Amino acid sequence: MGVEGLGAGLAPLTGGRALGAWTLDVPVLVGVLVLGAAYLAGVWRVRRMGEPWPVWRILVFFGGGLGSVVVLTMSVLGTYDRVLFWPYAVQNVLLLALTPVLLAFGGPVQLIARNFPSVGAGRVVRVLTFPAVSSLVGAALLPLVYFTPYYVAVLQNGVLHELLRLQLVVAGCLFFWPMLGGESLPAWCTPPVRVAIGFLDGLLDALPGILIMTSPGTLAATYYLSVRHGWGPAPHEDQRFGGGLMLTLAEMVGLPFLAGQLVAWIRADRAEAAAVDRRLDRVVAERAAAGEQEPELMRPWWETDPGQLADRFRPQRDDPDD
Repeated sequence: MGVEGLGAGLAPLTGGRALGAWTLDVPVLVGVLVLGAAYLAGVWRVRRMGEPWPVWRILVFFGGGLGSVVVLTMSVLGTYDRVLFWPYAVQNVLLLALTPVLLAFGGPVQLIARNFPSVGAGRVVRVLTFPAVSSLVGAALLPLVYFTPYYVAVLQNGVLHELLRLQLVVAGCLFFWPMLGGESLPAWCTPPVRVAIGFLDGLLDALPGILIMTSPGTLAATYYLSVRHGWGPAPHEDQRFGGGLMLTLAEMVGLPFLAGQLVAWIRADRAEAAAVDRRLDRVVAERAAAGEQEPELMRPWWETDPGQLADRFRPQRDDPDD
């Protein structure tokens, strides 16, 4: 289909039309089925080894992660993504920032680690998933797409159109999967550090929407005029609306990620406290077995110095010699 024919068979987008404007995207469907089959194979192998795998992870991976891919590429957002600016803007932001998070909650990093322990140890993987590298890649991808000739090429070429979708999901996974899994991150990247990185990444993710919304020029104006066929908003107004949606969604979709980091932080604190308690219990047990008295520093202060609090509030008597 030529560029001019992309919007020829599409009716003007209305609220009623949006609910029924679905289209089949065969490459995306094949990719979803392959990823789903690979995930189920990994779960089957893990359970065959006698390890449990939560059902909720399976539901989140398919219903949230892969389900979001289907909705973003085959609903109204996919039907009109090469005719109107704003549907494509929404699709790109969510494929980059929401789909990878939902996939990560399904535990693919843990599945890969249990089935292929050596995968995360490679130098290339560690470099690509290093927080500074993966964050910059994700933050720079959308500006490089929208403010270079690549954007018009993507709109005009179906292969590049599908390739960009894959690039967005992969870039998001390189950042979010290690941050939510933690297996391949450096030792210094503790949960509090990850929360700070996630907050900074959210600020970087807001830049594309701001730049697009405030740009004085119109992106791919000639292209959009050629596919509209007399309907739809003016290209620049469409662009400003799309930029505003990008800015709003970029901030909103960061909340699940930050929530996941806070949960990981709480769990890490609890695990560390439990480990400290176990070490102290072992020391006490070893000293008791050796017949030693419990160390003073390991006993409560009210046992080691019971008179300290009472003496503090006891009235002072006058010295009879004075």
